[in-house]
Amino acid sequence: MSKRCKACGRVFRPSPQVQHQAYCSASECQRERRKLWQQQKRQEDRHYRENDADHHKAWAAANPSYWKRYRQTHPDYAERNRSLQQNRNRQQPATGIANEDVSTPVSPLLSGRYRLSLVTQKGIANEDEWIVEISFVSTCCNDSGVLLQTEDVIGMSPGVG
Repeated sequence: MSKRCKACGRVFRPSPQVQHQAYCSASECQRERRKLWQQQKRQEDRHYRENDADHHKAWAAANPSYWKRYRQTHPDYAERNRSLQQNRNRQQPATGIANEDVSTPVSPLLSGRYRLSLVTQKGIANEDEWIVEISFVSTCCNDSGVLLQTEDVIGMSPGVG
């Protein structure tokens, strides 16, 4: 019994040990099969996705200059990536580009927790972010008219100055 490979379309004879074999044994087809399996696994399995992300972070930490060297030794890749990013930038609204959440500045800035991310000069934010708590610091004057922040007035009741 012969089958047609899902990747390359060539006819192949499946191995009797693999009941539902859909890909031939060519290395490119096996690579495609593994890639598709991984994509599906990442979508469906939260633990696999988290472990995969942790593995990539650990690898990147152990190889910090890999991508810089890769771009230096593969200028065509770097140029193509630069061109694609410029096209994506042109398609974004003029307010800037961000990979995750973007908030417009609030005036005055209210007390609360905020998610901050670094934005480059070109207006692009990366995925690194921090959660910070911002508290409003009111000012008051002491008896001699000197402005004091509430943190300077330890033990003072709010509104007393």
